[in-house]
Order: sequence, then structure tokens, then C-alpha cells
Amino acid sequence: MRFTSVLKSWNQQISSPHFVNTHLKIAANDKKFRNHGIIFENLQFCRLPPLFNKRQVTDEELIHMDPPNLSAFFVGSVNGLICLCNHELETYIWNPTISKSKKIHDSPLRSSSNTKFGFGYDESHDDYKALFINYSSLCYYDSMCNVSNPKIVVYIYSLRTDSWTTVHGQLQGNFLTNTLGKYINGKINWISCNRLGIGKIISFNTADETWGTLELPTFRQDNCNYQLGVVGNDLSLINTSNFMDTSSDVWIFKNCEFWTKLFTIEYHPNLSHFMWAPHLSDAFSIQFHESNNGDFLLLLPPLIMIFDGSTRRLKHNVYVEGSVDDGGCDAIEIYVESIVNPLTIFDQGRRIQNHLAENSA
Repeated sequence: MRFTSVLKSWNQQISSPHFVNTHLKIAANDKKFRNHGIIFENLQFCRLPPLFNKRQVTDEELIHMDPPNLSAFFVGSVNGLICLCNHELETYIWNPTISKSKKIHDSPLRSSSNTKFGFGYDESHDDYKALFINYSSLCYYDSMCNVSNPKIVVYIYSLRTDSWTTVHGQLQGNFLTNTLGKYINGKINWISCNRLGIGKIISFNTADETWGTLELPTFRQDNCNYQLGVVGNDLSLINTSNFMDTSSDVWIFKNCEFWTKLFTIEYHPNLSHFMWAPHLSDAFSIQFHESNNGDFLLLLPPLIMIFDGSTRRLKHNVYVEGSVDDGGCDAIEIYVESIVNPLTIFDQGRRIQNHLAENSA
């Protein structure tokens, strides 16, 4: 980014969509995770490699970010961009690596209560979209086991066009159980539950803005807890049979084609309530480390755990100064640094719209 200040031609080249997207792909495939880290609820950043080797990360190893709004909460992250929103519904798309942000204006959403959120990337249009799914009232069941029929309105924001789309009549009869959708492979995913308590995955395709469903895998027991997450480039689930269990199964939706159980992780009984309680986390993430054993990091807020790749057993927990153990904030998810500029994407879209308007006139 310092090179952009040397020459105008360098700035143009580094800011070009081709350069930015090429840099993004190289960073995403870096097996040493030099651009990877964990972002915390208080919007601090810790690089990933030290976490595999240390039991405690000091405050000096945390990067303190400067968000555009201090009261905003985390909605989602993709390609180095973070979507933030506060309870007054002020929304920002922000890249902390390059300190650039775009404030979203003219939101049609009037209340953040009973709202589910999502943030994803539309690769076909090089666009970033934020979703706000608002339920007018909470779902409940009457004496005849009929689910209430709340008014559900979906608001979709496009960064490239800087515009909103309002959609009615979607998701009727389904209640999304996780507040934050999990983005992977062009889709934002939530776990949904119908009036019979049967779960499935509801997904939003960011390219054509259509909805789809995906059945859950067959678990060891019917009565189990599951959470949505990401392992590598695959949509994933982690499920625990009961609150006394000391193991959890990790499933991946392999190549977007079929569910397969990746492995079972073993942990101490003291951690069972963290693995079971669904209210503690909307999602989890796993990162593998290129070591002799292929160790992996499990991010399941408020825990950061390192597991031995060969035994699948817990090696150690990672404690971070200022994290939940010190009365601070939880880790949220894996974050990958990038040079994607939200203002550039917005400006490119505006110039295209102006060009089309001139031609039509």
C-alpha cells in the first residue's frame, strides 16, 4: 500500500481490479497463513501462526484496529472486508488493513430486533452484498402446533450499485436459528427450523439472489446440538450428541456435493458445556497448520483450541490478553487481510451506471 504513493501509474496498477483479485487469491492460498488472523469482538486482530505454538498471546501481539463506528457489532467478513452494524442501524463495509470504509445510506430497515444478518461476495459481478432478514414478531406455537406466521422482509444491499432491494414472501414457515449467516462458495448459510422442530440449512445465492435448501447429515443421535461453520473451503457442521459428551463430530459438505464426516475431536469433560451450548456461538472455524502432525485450530467462541492432527486430541487452549478470560471480548472468526477497497468498488459501479445512463439518453 505504501507503493501506491510512489507513482500515479503504480497506484493505478495496484488499485486495478485484476491486481486486487490476484493478490486476494494468492493470500487466500498461502499455506503459512501470513495474511490470516483472528478478529475479536472488540475488533482487535491477532495473527494466526503464533497461536499454534503458544498457550498465551500477549497484548503486544494484538493489533488494535480503528473501526469507523465504535458501537458497531460484527455482521460478517469476506475477502478482507468486514460488515459492521450498530443498534441505530448505521452500517459500514470496512477494510481495516487499508483503513478504508463505506457507510451504507438509506437503509429501509427500521428495527434491528428479531433480525438475522449476512454478508457475502458475488464473484460474477465483483460485488459485496449485505442481508438483513427481519421478522415482524417472534415465532411461537399454538395449541394445535401451528407456527405463527410473522411477516418476513428481506433487505439486500449491493455495494457496487449502492442500492437496496426489498423482498417479501421469502422464508415463510422457517425460522433462522443463527443470527449471523456463514458465507462460503458464493452462498450465505443459516440453520433453519420449521414448526415440527426439523432442521435444515437455508442458503442465499449472492449472484442470482435466489434461495436454496440443504438437508443436514445423519447424526449419531437425533437429539444433538449442531453449529454451522467452515473448514477450509467447505461448509461444515460440528455436532455434539449431548451435554455430557466429550467428543464432537466435524462434517464437511465436500465439494458442494455430499456430506462426509471429516473426523471426531476429543476434549476434556470441562469443555463439554462449551461444545453443547448453542447460544455461545453462531459459528465455528477450523484452520489447519502445515506441521508434521497437521495440527488444527478450532475457533469456537469463547474458546480457541489447538488439536493434535494425528490424535485429534486437545493439545492446549490459547489464552489471549483482553479476551473473554480477562473480562474482555470473544474471538469472532478467521480474518484474511486484503487490499480490497470498498470505495473503489462503489466508485466503479457508479461510473458504470453513469455511462449506461448517458448511452440510454
